[in-house]
Amino acid sequence: MAILVVGLSTYDITVPMDGPLIENRKYTLAVEKEGGGGPGYNAAYLCAKWGAETYLRSRIGHDTYGNALRSVLEDPGVHADELLAPEGFHTSYSYIFTNEENGNRTIMNFREKPEQNSYTFPDREISVILSDGHEPVLSLDAFVQYPDAIRIVDAGTAREDTIRVAREVDYLVASQVFAEGILGEAIDLSDPEVYTRQFREIEAVHGGTAVITLGDDGLLYREFETEGPVIHMPAYPVKAIDTTGAGDIFHGAFVYGIANDLPYREVIELSAMAAAISVETRGSQSSIPELETVWERLEQARKK
Repeated sequence: MAILVVGLSTYDITVPMDGPLIENRKYTLAVEKEGGGGPGYNAAYLCAKWGAETYLRSRIGHDTYGNALRSVLEDPGVHADELLAPEGFHTSYSYIFTNEENGNRTIMNFREKPEQNSYTFPDREISVILSDGHEPVLSLDAFVQYPDAIRIVDAGTAREDTIRVAREVDYLVASQVFAEGILGEAIDLSDPEVYTRQFREIEAVHGGTAVITLGDDGLLYREFETEGPVIHMPAYPVKAIDTTGAGDIFHGAFVYGIANDLPYREVIELSAMAAAISVETRGSQSSIPELETVWERLEQARKK
């Protein structure tokens, strides 16, 4: 069982604040947290940390931030020896301001416009591919290279590149932002008939299995993948400190569960709990919980 993750890596600088950012105000900040980030990076780190053989294809430059990101990947054993690193490329980085009152964050990402460069694929059988839509050409080529692999997309926003990839996958795991961008309207959780109709529209993007994540409102899914009623699963109750990376962690856990052939409802529960636990800690990659911790918290939740 091997997993290939294709997507974005960033170096995150997280700054906690006592409330939301306010214009025309001076802030004196004494605390920050630095570490790995980005949807592809975080998902790959989680899969390797949880024991899966994991390969990452992402643009990480040979600079200070890039060297730091490579170093972090060594600990869980992510195979990142063939990262996309064109000459002179500057690694993406983000300033993330977190509201300590509710855990919400504001992200300011600095990223070069990528130029296509040559790449290779792992010389081994891949069972699951996760794309976050940021490398559409590479993602679609990977689907061709490994025709038997299960294909999953982390659909964060309804950009054309992400939609291109989403049309070709087996599992479309969509954020609320992506779903509402496709629908052209807000998801209405007050009426099962409405959100069932909306869910079907998202399924129609690719004709396969869909999940819509809704932050602290939980998620929408079908218990038996493409069959059965659409279910609204509430979020697990936690005290949020920093929501950065929660979606990435959900996707990483989802990939891990699918790769390990877990029952589908268990995949959903595992992913939701991993994401919930992550918001209790500041940072994104650094907030990825241990697998044993997630199973323990799930057992506790099931007893309530």
